[in-house]
Amino acid sequence: MLERFAKAKHGGNLQAAYLRWGRTPAEYLDFSASINPLGPSARVQECIKSKLSLIGQYPEPEGEGLTRNLAQYLGIDNTNLVLGNGAAELIYLIGRMFCQERILLLAPCFAEYGAGIDKPVLKRIGLNPEDSFQLPIEELSKNISSRDLLFIANPNNPTGNLFDKEDLLIILQKARENEAMLIVDEAFIDFVGDDTHSLRFLACSAHNLIVIGSMTKFFALPGLRLGYAVARSETIARMEYYLPPWRINNLALVAGHACIEDKEYISKTLKLVKKERESLSRGLQGIGGFKVYPGQANYLLVCIEDRAITAQALQEKLGPEGIMIRTADSFHNLSPFHFRLAVRSQEDNNILINVMKKVMA
Repeated sequence: MLERFAKAKHGGNLQAAYLRWGRTPAEYLDFSASINPLGPSARVQECIKSKLSLIGQYPEPEGEGLTRNLAQYLGIDNTNLVLGNGAAELIYLIGRMFCQERILLLAPCFAEYGAGIDKPVLKRIGLNPEDSFQLPIEELSKNISSRDLLFIANPNNPTGNLFDKEDLLIILQKARENEAMLIVDEAFIDFVGDDTHSLRFLACSAHNLIVIGSMTKFFALPGLRLGYAVARSETIARMEYYLPPWRINNLALVAGHACIEDKEYISKTLKLVKKERESLSRGLQGIGGFKVYPGQANYLLVCIEDRAITAQALQEKLGPEGIMIRTADSFHNLSPFHFRLAVRSQEDNNILINVMKKVMA
C-alpha cells in the first residue's frame, strides 16, 4: 500500500551522503544536482542580504512585481505568465488540472511528470540510446489519443539532448487534432542560449500548449524555489485560481528580480557551461569504458559500456572520495550502468576526472 505513495528519487541529497560516508555536505563535490556551476550571482546575494527585513512581511499574493519583470525578460505579456514555488509545483498542478484519462511520457524523462495524481494511467514511449535519444516522432504521433496529457522536456532530462523545434510542432499539431494537451518543460533551455528553440511565444496563443520554465537551474536558486509557466491568458487565470496566495516568499522574489538583471552573470554562465561541458565530455571519453551522450544542457548522461561495474558500485567508490553522481537506474528505459553528471567548474571537473581514473583502474 505504501509503495503507491513512494516519492521519486532525485540528486542533491548531501545529507544522505553524509550519513553514508561521513563527510559533511560542504565537503562534497555534488555532480548529482544540475545547478549553474557559478552558484547564485553576487548581485542576488547582495540583494537578499539588504532585504532580510522582508522576512517579517507578507510577500505579494501572486508575485505581481516579479511576474511583470520576468514577462518582460522573457518577451511575453504578463497575463501569459504564472509563478510557482519551483517548477515542480506547477508540474503537479498541471497534472491535476489537465489529466483526463491518460498521461503520455517519454522514457527516460523527469520523474515528477504525472506525480501527485491518484492512480495515474501512464503510457511511456521509449527513446532509443542508439540514436542518442532522439524524439520518435512517428511512434509518438500514432500513440497520442483523445484528451491525453503529454509531457516533453526540452532539453530532455536526463539525456540532455535538445529536440528539434519543428518536430515538437508536429507533435503539437497531432495533439491538437486529438484534443490532447502538450506540456513542454524548458527547465534547462536557458543553458542553450538561443530563444529560437523555445515554444513559449507560441504557448501564449495555442490553446493546448503550456511551457514550463525554471529559475532554479540556470540562476542556481534551488534553495529558494522559483519556477513559471507560460500559456494563454485564460489558462494562466485558471492556474492562478487553483494556486495558493503568498506561495513565492519575499527573498525568492528579491532573487528573481536581481538575477534576470545580471547580464554579465548570464553571459559568463553560457560561456562557462559550453566550454566545461565539452571539456568534461572529452575527459570522460579519455578514461575509456564510458559512452558519453551529446547534450545541450548543464549535464551529461554517461553509460559504462563494458559493464564491468554498475553506476551504484561506482558511486560507492566515489562517495568516500567526496564525489556524488546521479545514478540513473530509477529512470525508465535506462540501465544500472547509466549515470548523469552535472557540469561544474574546470577545477571540480578535473578532480572528478582524476578520481574516476583512479577508481576505474
